[in-house]
Amino acid sequence: MKLYFAASLEEQKRPFMFDAVKRLRDLGHYVYAPIEHIIEHSWEWPNNEWGLQVFRNDVNAIKDCDYVIVLSWGRLDTSSGTTWEQGFAYGIDKKVILVEMNDNIQSLMVANGRYATVKGLEGLYEYDFDNPKPLRTNTEQK
Repeated sequence: MKLYFAASLEEQKRPFMFDAVKRLRDLGHYVYAPIEHIIEHSWEWPNNEWGLQVFRNDVNAIKDCDYVIVLSWGRLDTSSGTTWEQGFAYGIDKKVILVEMNDNIQSLMVANGRYATVKGLEGLYEYDFDNPKPLRTNTEQK
């Protein structure tokens, strides 16, 4: 499977992302993790041009994947970029797997803009991508 990995790039959350990307690759999946993709010579560009190139690369990777994996830390603690990636993927009919990393209240848009919701990284590793089933949790939504 081709997976796009949407997650916050905050320093304290990166270990979860890197662990999950490695584990999913060990399970045989191709994983596109935006943090790993460097735009060549970007240091020579104005910031807005670099940002546009990153945006285009990520949009194309979402269009090209089978699933978008979203690490969610709840309504008030998930990055706007991650939420945008999820919404875009859902809007173009990609299967979104929402990984609830804690029991925090979820945005109702995030909680319902997905194909399946799993609890934590273990739930993600156990998810059967070859025989996908829609799953829900009872996490509170607002």
